Amino acid sequence: MISLTLYPKQKAEQILSDNHDLIENICASYHLPPAYLKAILLMELPMVNLADIAADAVVGLNWLRYSLFHSFTLDRHTRNPFRKYDSSTGYGQIFAQVAIEAILFARDQHIPLFTGTKDELYPLNPDDLEQVWKRLHHDRVFNLSCAALNILHAAYQMTGRIDFEGYSDTEKKMIFTRYNGNVKTISEYGEQAYQYYKQLES
Repeated sequence: MISLTLYPKQKAEQILSDNHDLIENICASYHLPPAYLKAILLMELPMVNLADIAADAVVGLNWLRYSLFHSFTLDRHTRNPFRKYDSSTGYGQIFAQVAIEAILFARDQHIPLFTGTKDELYPLNPDDLEQVWKRLHHDRVFNLSCAALNILHAAYQMTGRIDFEGYSDTEKKMIFTRYNGNVKTISEYGEQAYQYYKQLES
């Protein structure tokens, strides 16, 4: 049987190896233990399939249409797959709206941001969504940086603080859970990501 997965676990591990220095540098700049970001990537990459590629293609075409006609209706969960203006994209499989929210959180916390970030961003502004989605889709450094910021944002949302040296095991699972969904209880995703984290931490 032909697998629809683009990055099976062995390929995902190779991507982590190939990007080791980049991941380490990004995490160092945010005081984030690299095992957190690596665990997220080991979760997200093997889940990328042909449907995700198709979704990215639709979003790209819709932003092209927007640039021509300025016709825009954001509905991330629309039943019409051809009206998508946002999708989880890149190695971190992150939505533009989520990335913008993470960037705004970083600004509020006075966390230094990467170059090329606009002074003002709005999660529902089409021009901002377009810029951020395209950058997430094409710029690996930006994508991984936003993924790291989203972990920080998830940590604050789930624990009320940023303290990667002091989180309990339960809090860590909650942080991983929040990266992948807006829920208040630990998910299977959170449990598995935590297992990867423990392996990578040692």
